[in-house]
Amino acid sequence: MIIEEEKVNNRRSYSSYNIVQKGDSEMPVVEDPLLAPPGSKVLYLGNEAVARGAIEAGAKVATSYPGTPASEILSSLARVAKKVGMYVEWAVNEKVAFEVAFAASLANVRAIMSCKHLGVNWISDALLVAAYTGVNGGLVIVSADDTHPYSSQNAEDTRYYTKLAKIPCLEPSDIPEAKEIVKYGFKLSETLQLPVYVRITQRISHSKSDVTVGEVEKVNREARFEKDFKRYVMIATYSKERQRVLNKKYYEDAVKIFDNIEFNKVISNESSIGVIGCGVTFGYVVEALERLGLADKVDVMKLSTPSPLPYNFIGKFLENKEKVLVVEEGEPIVEEGICRIALSFNRNVSIYGQYTGHIPREFELSTGIVAKAIKAFIEGVTPSFERKVAEEIGKRIPALCAGCPHRASYYALKRALRELGKKGIIVGDRGCYNQGIHPPLRAIDTCICMGASIAMAVGFERAGVKEPVIAVIGDSTFYHAGVQPLLDAVFNNSKITVLIFDNSWTSMTGHQPNPGTGVNAMGEPSLRIRAENIARSC
Repeated sequence: MIIEEEKVNNRRSYSSYNIVQKGDSEMPVVEDPLLAPPGSKVLYLGNEAVARGAIEAGAKVATSYPGTPASEILSSLARVAKKVGMYVEWAVNEKVAFEVAFAASLANVRAIMSCKHLGVNWISDALLVAAYTGVNGGLVIVSADDTHPYSSQNAEDTRYYTKLAKIPCLEPSDIPEAKEIVKYGFKLSETLQLPVYVRITQRISHSKSDVTVGEVEKVNREARFEKDFKRYVMIATYSKERQRVLNKKYYEDAVKIFDNIEFNKVISNESSIGVIGCGVTFGYVVEALERLGLADKVDVMKLSTPSPLPYNFIGKFLENKEKVLVVEEGEPIVEEGICRIALSFNRNVSIYGQYTGHIPREFELSTGIVAKAIKAFIEGVTPSFERKVAEEIGKRIPALCAGCPHRASYYALKRALRELGKKGIIVGDRGCYNQGIHPPLRAIDTCICMGASIAMAVGFERAGVKEPVIAVIGDSTFYHAGVQPLLDAVFNNSKITVLIFDNSWTSMTGHQPNPGTGVNAMGEPSLRIRAENIARSC
């Protein structure tokens, strides 16, 4: 794809595939958009903007495990890793990815770890203790929450984890701000000596926007680790004091910073009515007010710090307000916090949002939904959010890709069961092969989470079911979370069958390499670990 240069104020504008003219040569040179020079305007995917923010911050280590809608963050960094002096890793799972990045930050370099919302469940064990030890080099965690969900088995608001771990959370309102917030996150992390959490949603991840590229910070640091067992060895003896340290950082220091942070803003019209837009919903709020002709009649807060909430900043906004609508995607985390702050400031204000039925709890929000909510909020009624599907839009059922070998795998499995005169229980797992549930195959009976197939097969068998029990798991999922339940099955003498659907790639999220591929994220040859060899060793 050839994109012509657009010169604006002597600055070049680049798209995702860039044609850069070098000197008088007529042959264009293709340049990666992540390497565009400072001052350039670039058309970035949201995940590319996150990656560029890490580059501009001088991050040296980036880790992840593939998962939609977050995958492009690391795959973008992998394209340019060697050119920018960054180590990039597709880890076997999110927990390992976090622990690699965390150790790098303890060694005084900046690191970023990214994943989808379900991956945050995996990192929580280490994250909640890492908050106690703190970090040295900046550590930024980026979670792309699939709030609808479009490509996940559940919808989950990972901002709860930041309250549980007591780490600061930043939430950008658009793609350019995503780059700036990630870049700022490293500085905030080093100021507080805490991991910093950036929560984006699929609308940020998978939209595109013009982004002005900034300077790449030169962070010249020697990797070093200064031993301090009272800080880094988290046994009960030492964790008590670290708990006090963490509480001060989160409840006092972070709140003071967030009270004055540049990403929180107020559009004041001296109104007694207010609307708070959190993260990506701020754009919906502004556009909805313009549609309704209310842009100059309502005060608007742009909130990018959902945890901890900026206490005085919000308290001042609530002053002289009669009612305030809180718009957020996911759970009513900010709404609950606003209610507490209003009470502590003794503000006589009514708070509206999900609890009052003005904002739907399920699915992704949009300008239309928010406009409907604001209109009802102003008029003093409760809106209805019944989902209507246009009749003329035909259903498109997901399916295994044309030529996928697992079509034949499922066919052979079902045929074998039929020849045995058995229905069997086929326990599925997470991966593209779960599309085998759709007709004509109808090949799996359960599918919950990464690695659950083998452990659930053990459970069915131990419960005493009479049918054969077969666990179906992909190679990447097996490396991620299938080895331990296989060990458990062998250790406990379970009589189950495990089928590993091995295509040597992490396919569903975009063909990322895994331990069985023979190449790593940076394109370097690596030892090819065979799933069957792991199984034999059990």
